[in-house]
Amino acid sequence: MNYLHLRYFKKIVETKNITQAARELYTSQPALSRAMKNLEKSLDVPLFSHQGRNIELTPYAENFYPYVVKSLQALDDGLEVLHSLNNQTISSIELHLDVASISIPSLVRTFWEKHPDIQLSIMQHDALPDYTQPNVLSITSEEKKGLINIPILTEPVYIALPKNHPLAIKEKIYLSDILHVPITMLSKKNAFRKTIDSAAKVKDIELTIGSTMDDPATLRSVLRQGLGISFFPKISWSYEKKDPFFIRPIEDFPIERTVYLSSNLTEDNPLAKTIATTLKEFFLTRYCKAE
Repeated sequence: MNYLHLRYFKKIVETKNITQAARELYTSQPALSRAMKNLEKSLDVPLFSHQGRNIELTPYAENFYPYVVKSLQALDDGLEVLHSLNNQTISSIELHLDVASISIPSLVRTFWEKHPDIQLSIMQHDALPDYTQPNVLSITSEEKKGLINIPILTEPVYIALPKNHPLAIKEKIYLSDILHVPITMLSKKNAFRKTIDSAAKVKDIELTIGSTMDDPATLRSVLRQGLGISFFPKISWSYEKKDPFFIRPIEDFPIERTVYLSSNLTEDNPLAKTIATTLKEFFLTRYCKAE
């Protein structure tokens, strides 16, 4: 039994005439008859009985027919998706990173391993993305208006403390512990800073800001030198236990942020689904390492 035999069977059932079925299938009548004999042999049941030029369906054929129709329709739907994907194949992707820039080396390696045929361009400080192009996407923590925003992960935001800081020995950190401690923050235009400011506004508190930086990489570098106190997204900033600082949740000041894949591609677009899956698997791996 094969795909072609099922196509032939369906047409014969619908026409109930071998000659007409052969004509509509653009094949010869003997070839069609042989195909049906092979199908009957593989199924080990009779499907047709002949009445002159016409044929009659056996009970086996009548019961088998609806399943063949459903199976062929499902296969046709799958072929249509493949053709659609082939027509939408994009050889290059321009990925803008508003967040998670520290993950770039590992992300690029993961992407190349999974999608070696796609050229990946990582953008951080260039001109604004042209989202009218189907191959332009962003990783961001702010839902972009007018675009499709696919959630990739939701991560907790902790406080990062040097290992020699007095608060580092506490098993639990509360808002009162850090409220008057100078905190190193990113500049107000930064998406992560906006997340912290929004959480503080909801809590109706004013944090003590010791210094600000406009580059997340610089802030992470300061933390990795064991200097300063700052807020730290647990997954996307790639915390490792060997780092010279601890990260702790603030028990009465829980903060989360969601990272999105933003583009003009619909969520069920094959390209968007592929990239979103790659990113989710990538960050899930990092989360497991951080635990």
